[in-house]
Amino acid sequence: MGAAAPDNRDVNSSAPLAPDWIATQAARSAVFIVAALAFIATVAFATDPVERNLAVDGESRTYRLLVPPGTEGTHAPAFIILHGGESGAEQQERYSGFDDFAANHGLVAIYPQGIGKHWNDGRKNGQQSTADDVAFIRAMIGALTTEGVVDGKRIYAAGISNGGFMALHLACTMPESIAGIGVIAASQPADALCPSPRPMPVIFFHGTADKFVPFDGGPVGSGPGNRGAALSQADTIVFWQKENGCGPAVRSELPQKDTSNGMRVTVETYSCPPGQGLENVIIEGGGHTWPGARQSVLATMVLGPVNDDISANEMMWNFFQSQASAHP
Repeated sequence: MGAAAPDNRDVNSSAPLAPDWIATQAARSAVFIVAALAFIATVAFATDPVERNLAVDGESRTYRLLVPPGTEGTHAPAFIILHGGESGAEQQERYSGFDDFAANHGLVAIYPQGIGKHWNDGRKNGQQSTADDVAFIRAMIGALTTEGVVDGKRIYAAGISNGGFMALHLACTMPESIAGIGVIAASQPADALCPSPRPMPVIFFHGTADKFVPFDGGPVGSGPGNRGAALSQADTIVFWQKENGCGPAVRSELPQKDTSNGMRVTVETYSCPPGQGLENVIIEGGGHTWPGARQSVLATMVLGPVNDDISANEMMWNFFQSQASAHP
């Protein structure tokens, strides 16, 4: 996702969002207004990440790195967590709650920062950045692999919105470096090229009430300006079903913790060759949100509800582990 207008916010923005500001923006039908995470309760992390710099094509790029105690030098599995548009690495770190999850599961967490708070995710129409983000991610992986921080064969990419589009773009442009992707509140861009995809584990999370990346496909965003279009969730799944050589899916409905919110979670698990799994997590009534994240009331007003019956962090890791163990 990600809007070009400077007064729009994405899911991880940290600036305060006053009620009159929301009213004004709603009246203008501004796209990708994203609520401030300044209202979200502070998360107690097990350890503090460090910010690192990396020169790519003469430009300084930054990313945040969490290496949990006990994993130093162990070539640990890693997650690259990609923020949404008009957001940032630190905001996504807080929003997703992935630091604590990573520390508890021996995972390295990597939060890269997009230039201008956007990713060049392969869209032609609605392109949000012209940066060579593929080169940046490739260089970042290379450095961390050379240092022995991460296992080069167990690096997963996950993102929301513009970050979800970017995860798909990485799978299509540098599949040799990515072991699997998690795509949240995003689907395959309608006009993005996918020059060299390869079968890999892919898991999607998408709310049927997503106002910014429509579940049934169409223009990205709901206001003025061209931000491109996305395929429907169904068509996106067909693309990856074909790419991964998968057969039909088995559907299962997960139990609800809170039956009052009306949100139901259905998981489609496709019949795929070992290590090439495909799962589609459909959140009935879910918004443009990261399942299991902490979110303020104001954020919910703009983005729609978060489903807390599931944790995207946990489901992604369990899925990727099952796919790794499926290799002969």
